[in-house]
Amino acid sequence: MSLFAERAERLETITRGLKLRDDFPLLKSVIVPAAVLAHVRSVVEDYLAATLEAWHPGQHVSRDGTLLTRDAEAIRGLPNITPNGLMLPKRPNARAYNAVHAAVAMMLAELGLTPHIEQVHAPINLRLVDGRADKRIDARPRASAKWHSDMWAGEPAAAVITFLPVFGAPGALGVRWVEPRDFPTSMARPLDDFKEGESLIEGGREYKVAFDPGVLLLTDPFLVHKTLRDSDGLRLSVDFRFLSRYQVESDAVAPGTRGENYLPYKDWAEIGNTSMLATDAPLAPFDGADLTASNEYAAAFTLKKRDA
Repeated sequence: MSLFAERAERLETITRGLKLRDDFPLLKSVIVPAAVLAHVRSVVEDYLAATLEAWHPGQHVSRDGTLLTRDAEAIRGLPNITPNGLMLPKRPNARAYNAVHAAVAMMLAELGLTPHIEQVHAPINLRLVDGRADKRIDARPRASAKWHSDMWAGEPAAAVITFLPVFGAPGALGVRWVEPRDFPTSMARPLDDFKEGESLIEGGREYKVAFDPGVLLLTDPFLVHKTLRDSDGLRLSVDFRFLSRYQVESDAVAPGTRGENYLPYKDWAEIGNTSMLATDAPLAPFDGADLTASNEYAAAFTLKKRDA
């Protein structure tokens, strides 16, 4: 049983009929077919390789499925990684990024999730997590290594928070998940520091869910979570949020601050096909505000038709 019955029922409706590995009230993990996962892995690795080649002109990077472990130090040194691990698309790697976007849209269609989706956040996130602890990074107000809800960073309560682990050793560099005993309305808002909400985990129900490649995790923003830094390796995932076609009363407590980033599903699904997310930003060190609290996305992008 869950105190958040209406929210649990929404996730149940969205994932009904799918092959689940984990089935909790506020988290469902869907097994991704091997061929679909292989395609996503291929285009994500190409994005990594294209970024390395742009940063090191004249260097060819092999795409053989081992890039994240083989060239871990070179990947750590890429300039387009925010302190929270977002690997931002820049002008030299934008084409490869759009291919990832198209592959994720295809995955949602293959899984049969698209009839449940109203809007999707753009851009999707490619997130690189380093297992090595960094006190400076982890002490930031909104560090992912702190317990948090995505509502505390400006996402709406109506969002379904979605994670696709792509590369990384199974069971390593995971995430802890806790369903709180309660979620006061006063806490369903952006917080200056995630630590303000840490007490919500006290007495909560922990979900034992591995963050492994091959499963798509769909979670509710009332589920509090944090990234674990407990190994020397790297993991890479594709993370995004969508708004479903099903509204529940408690969505009203947090409308969110990122509404302009959510696109109608039909428009979102065309990214990488008939349209492209574009940027004129060069491949240069991240200079945004991620070291402080911000309710906006880490960078600005435009949507263009392919023939524009």
